[in-house]
Amino acid sequence: MELNRRQFIGASVGLSLLSKQSFAQKKKRIIVAGAGLSGLSAAYELSQRGYKVTVLEGRERVGGRIFTLKEPFLDGQYVELGGELIGDGYKRMLGYVQKFNVPFEEVPSEFETGGSVNNLQGGIGTTAIMKGKLYPIGSTLEPHPYNLQGDEAKMLPPSLLFRHLRLMVREIGGNSEKIAELDKISLAEALRTRGVSETALQLMNISLNYNSIETVSAGGVMFEMQRRMSAGTKANRVIGGNFEVPKAIAENSRKSGVKFIFNAKIKQITHSPNSVKISYQDKKGKVTTIEADKLVCTIPFSVLREVKFSPSLPTAKMKVINELPYTQVTKVFMQGSRFEWDSRNIGSSIWTDTPLERIFANAGQRGDVRGIFTAWTEGLGSALPQKLNDSSRQTWAKTELEKALPFMKGVIERTATKSWSNDEFIRGAYSYFTKGQFTDFKPLLKSSIGAIHFAGEHTAENAPGMEGAFESAERVVEEITKI
Repeated sequence: MELNRRQFIGASVGLSLLSKQSFAQKKKRIIVAGAGLSGLSAAYELSQRGYKVTVLEGRERVGGRIFTLKEPFLDGQYVELGGELIGDGYKRMLGYVQKFNVPFEEVPSEFETGGSVNNLQGGIGTTAIMKGKLYPIGSTLEPHPYNLQGDEAKMLPPSLLFRHLRLMVREIGGNSEKIAELDKISLAEALRTRGVSETALQLMNISLNYNSIETVSAGGVMFEMQRRMSAGTKANRVIGGNFEVPKAIAENSRKSGVKFIFNAKIKQITHSPNSVKISYQDKKGKVTTIEADKLVCTIPFSVLREVKFSPSLPTAKMKVINELPYTQVTKVFMQGSRFEWDSRNIGSSIWTDTPLERIFANAGQRGDVRGIFTAWTEGLGSALPQKLNDSSRQTWAKTELEKALPFMKGVIERTATKSWSNDEFIRGAYSYFTKGQFTDFKPLLKSSIGAIHFAGEHTAENAPGMEGAFESAERVVEEITKI
């Protein structure tokens, strides 16, 4: 019997739908490696689309670098071990916050970290310690303790750095060729061409966000600056701590059928164009292998390089995995009386040339009995504290705090610490590019290999930090679900 045109089109559509359904059924099983923000988002969104998702997580909890530490602190105070403020440009993250009714609030604007450019006529915008002297907010650095001259003497090194970076971003205007040219030199080399003195460069290297100003790619920094511009102009924080976000996503993922396996350290990934086998070890040493059609790999490259791939990934991809650097970060949290800190109008942070590098008042507010003060070291400055065991590191930080701020002697009651450098599941805090890597590595960060799809903030194109993690998950979900 002949089919008329309408019947033929209908039959063709029906066959097409059956084909798509058949394809979806074949791609039904997904393994997600890592229960950080990107892994949780990918798992939740894929479960909403009917996929059967299993999440493997090496830790005993979800959240990855997002964790709110509440013990051993008093008065209900807490600190964030990793990601902290949520910019109003973090649309994906705020979308989950609102979707799952996670309470949040806008952070009152004040001088925070010295990241903004200070008024050249109004003194420094952040409290500082240089050569043993305390410079409160609004101080003028005359004479400058390091004999800096001109504009370099009118602002703190992190503000001077930000000023140059902002001007460089404007000059480049998003031109990819100019960014590629800057990738050939380090940030220090780029700043020298702008007349920055050697002394200023050394001071800028304190808590730089990268391991060294002499090796980080200037082009890579421009790329990161462009991503940061998307974060927005206002900061938000989750009431009760940022861990409420991954906890909410995980809870709703479980309701959608997502299975979580914790204490699962991935040892080997065997893959073909259409399937994966993941071998993981539990805390008792038992190795188990599970299979799926696709793998969403959110493991930081600093850890993924320890996993065996069979067959090996392409040489270029393995080079990126093996060589992408991560900034070393170690923090010590110290809770004690706020009275002396507040009576001197120190504000929310101190930039220092001491071994503590930066000191933040991360919990409590003026008038509270207690606060939590965080010593935050990065890059080369993290080398000493990360070598110490947790107990010794806490003692070291308390001693250095009292040396830097004698009026804080005897006020610290509780301490805790976190070295992301030593964390076996991250081995650093965030990725960056050394000179020459941006051009070669960036196109390969997110590229999928057969059934393996890569996510995580290190693969994000447009957004920084926590929002970048969600952006990467969004991309991977699209890669997997597109027909």
